[in-house]
Amino acid sequence: MLSTFVSYQLIARDIPKAIDQIERQPVVDRETKYYLDNITKVKSIDEFVKNDRLFKYAMKAFGLKDMDYAKAFMVKALKEGVIDPDSFANKLTDKRYADFVSAFNFAKFGDTATIYNKAQQATTGNYILQVQIGPSQDGLSYYKSETSYYLSNISNVKSVDDLMGDDRMLTYAMAAFGLDAATEPPERIRQMLEGGVTDPNSPANTFPNKKYADFVAAFDFVKYGDQATSRDPVHKIVPGQYMAGTGLALIKPNSDYIDAEVKYYNDNISQVKSIDDLLANKRLLTVALAAYGLDAASETPARIKEMLQGGVSDPNSPANKLTDKSYAAFVSAFNFAEYGTSTTSRVEVKQQTPNFYSIKSGLGLIPPTVEYVKNETAYYLANIGSVRSIDDLMANSRLYNYALASYGLDPSTQDKDVIHKVLEGGVSDPQSLANTMEDKRYAAFATAFEFAAYGENATTYNSSQQPVVDKYMRQTLEEDAGQNNEGVRLALYFQRKAPTLTNWYEVLADKALASVVRTAFSLPDSFASADIDKQVKLFESKFDIADFADPAKLSKFITRFTSLYEISHPTSSAQSSVGVLFAQPTTIGVSTDLLMAMQKLRY
Repeated sequence: MLSTFVSYQLIARDIPKAIDQIERQPVVDRETKYYLDNITKVKSIDEFVKNDRLFKYAMKAFGLKDMDYAKAFMVKALKEGVIDPDSFANKLTDKRYADFVSAFNFAKFGDTATIYNKAQQATTGNYILQVQIGPSQDGLSYYKSETSYYLSNISNVKSVDDLMGDDRMLTYAMAAFGLDAATEPPERIRQMLEGGVTDPNSPANTFPNKKYADFVAAFDFVKYGDQATSRDPVHKIVPGQYMAGTGLALIKPNSDYIDAEVKYYNDNISQVKSIDDLLANKRLLTVALAAYGLDAASETPARIKEMLQGGVSDPNSPANKLTDKSYAAFVSAFNFAEYGTSTTSRVEVKQQTPNFYSIKSGLGLIPPTVEYVKNETAYYLANIGSVRSIDDLMANSRLYNYALASYGLDPSTQDKDVIHKVLEGGVSDPQSLANTMEDKRYAAFATAFEFAAYGENATTYNSSQQPVVDKYMRQTLEEDAGQNNEGVRLALYFQRKAPTLTNWYEVLADKALASVVRTAFSLPDSFASADIDKQVKLFESKFDIADFADPAKLSKFITRFTSLYEISHPTSSAQSSVGVLFAQPTTIGVSTDLLMAMQKLRY
């Protein structure tokens, strides 16, 4: 039988090859195919846990195989999510549960949890949100700029200090609730935010101006900590309230759509000989009304007819009596009351109206129609998953324009070379182009389309799909290795976990990791009963834990472990099982806090 060191090296020197062999195992291949074919159909926590085959696959992937029976326990963790620092999963010592809930984040993404992808659902969500905000006649540039800035940067705000340190962000956030950051004392703003709203006697709850309570409830740093700005109220309610009454649209129909609508109008308007003809053709009516600042979706046929029948010759006609002169302008162009069947042959109808429509659409003053938004979104979702590279995205102008517009970037003004470099550089490197640009919308865009990080999977990546399969394969590889030599399993496990360690207390919290370290340091098992602080102090004196991030130093450490392990567990004799290290460690298996919690749960 090969020694522990040799057995480990045979696997570790080519992990992809070893995992490829695992993938070809009939049982593994069958279970993985079933998982990938069915996980995207799961729309709720109950569906997930009731499908025993899917649930067990997922639990094993996160090293929780020995807990796959505890469904009530896992339901509680999944329902509470991980945004709240005090959620069930976050309060558990074993962080694998928080990792599991993060991957299957039903609490945050609801029925899209198993398909959520930033390039898909996050982008379409942004697009639709911006369309819902509506058109604006006044302050277009300012409101558009401020809202784009807010949406692009709010996720970077992690504390009260962050929010108050950005005057532009604070002004926007407070304005959404009718508060003026310029006139409110900073001390009062801080006092309100730091007091939260959970306590009925908090400053915000007892302050006479109840707008503060609404503001603090949205930005509840006291309750949600650095996750406060990842919540829906911050991303949807705040910009929605800010824009209430301004009707600003952050995006506009693309030029192809505008050209098509104008062509249709020009080709068909001459056939309209009466008010009823115009009302009967919704497409023509939409263009005609929009050209004069009116929305066909919100105007009733009866009201439109009343205005047109009244004309504009009489100062007391319905259109002339309105304070808003948009209707008077529309009726003046389509003056059936005065010109009858000749109305649509007039220059105001044939040239002025389509010209007005083109100009206003191009400026974003006319919002896309509901049908347009649905069509564009359906096309985007149907095709974005096929995009495998930056060039693929940029080659499809319809997808490219939709993606840019969703993050407040106007496709008609963007330099494609710059956009390519933004996507190519990604956001992992603090010095990447996107991260160093003053306009943070580019970083938000690059974060959604992470080609730099995920390559050809950027537009399909979901934490509950391929990443779970990858974890499952690695877990199975380690288990298979442990059947022949538990020392190899320990070494592979340590190789996987060590680069993420930041302190020695994490090592001691995991019996398997701690066992590897004690063996490598030639310490007896009895050392595990020593005072934990003394153990940490000794470990620190022997090795800088940060060096585990260095592949060469980690390899040298594992070589020492496997060599010393072989001495105490010679491969020529029966293997001494150390399975208990994996069955009941603090971070692997059933800890005391879990058992106590499970006694109260049934599923």
